[in-house]
Amino acid sequence: MTVGSAPFPYDLVTLGHFDNGWGWEAQLRGYIRKKYRGDLAGLAGLEPDGLAACLGAEILSERPYDTIRWGLRLKPFRPLELFFFYNLDPEFGSDLRVFYARKSLAVPTEDAYVFAWDFIALLARYGKGAFPLTLLTPGRRWLTLAQIESRHGGAMQRFTLQGREEVLRLISPEVAATAILRLDCGCCETTQGNWVITWQALPDLLLRVRLADQACEVAYEAQGADKYGPDFLISFAWLYLNALLREARQVNPALPKLSSYF
Repeated sequence: MTVGSAPFPYDLVTLGHFDNGWGWEAQLRGYIRKKYRGDLAGLAGLEPDGLAACLGAEILSERPYDTIRWGLRLKPFRPLELFFFYNLDPEFGSDLRVFYARKSLAVPTEDAYVFAWDFIALLARYGKGAFPLTLLTPGRRWLTLAQIESRHGGAMQRFTLQGREEVLRLISPEVAATAILRLDCGCCETTQGNWVITWQALPDLLLRVRLADQACEVAYEAQGADKYGPDFLISFAWLYLNALLREARQVNPALPKLSSYF
C-alpha cells in the first residue's frame, strides 16, 4: 500500500484476496455500511487508546490516508493479523476499513471473515455505548458452554464441538503444547494424558478448553461470559478450536482430517 509517494510500511490485503473471498468481503462491507453504520459513527467520540485496550489491539502510528482517525492492529494468533482503519470524512461521514497482513492468507477464508465480523460487531457495541471503555478483572469462576447454553438456549455446545470433539480427544499433551507454541497464543498445561489450554480471546474474556480422562470441556471465565453474551462466546470458541485443530494436525499429520482446512 502506498500513500502518495510514501510507502505504507505494511503489506496488506483485503478479504477479497483470500480463496473465494469476494463474497465474504461484500458481506463485511454490507455490515459496515448498513447494519452497523450508525453505531460505528459513535466511534468518532471515543478515544482510540481506550478502544485498543478493550480489544487487546495496538494503535498504529501510520495512517494511510489523511481522513483516517486511527488504525488498530490485532494479532489473535500466528499468522493472523487484522488491521482496522476508522475513516471520518467531512463529506461522506464515518467508515471502517478492514485489512489483513498478507501472511494471514494461510488462514481459511471463513475464519478470517468471522474474526473480522466479531471485531466489527465489538466496535459497533462500543460505538453505541453498549460496552463501557473499562475492563473487567477476570475471576476464578468458570462457566462451561453447557451451563451458558442452559441460560440462553440454542445449541452452543453441539455447534462448537460437532465433528471436533473426536479429534480433540486424540490430541496428546505433547502435540497440544507444541501447537500452542506454534500459534504463539495461549497457555497449555499438561498432566499425564491430559491437557488444559487457556486463551485470552479479549483482555477480559478468557476461554478454556480442557481434555481430562477423554472428556472435552469448553468454558469461559464467568464475568467475561456474562459481559459478551452467547454470540461472541460461540464464535470465539469455534475460531480458537479451529486454530488448535489446524496446528495440531501440522504437528501430527496422523490426526483425522475433518476437511480441506483441518
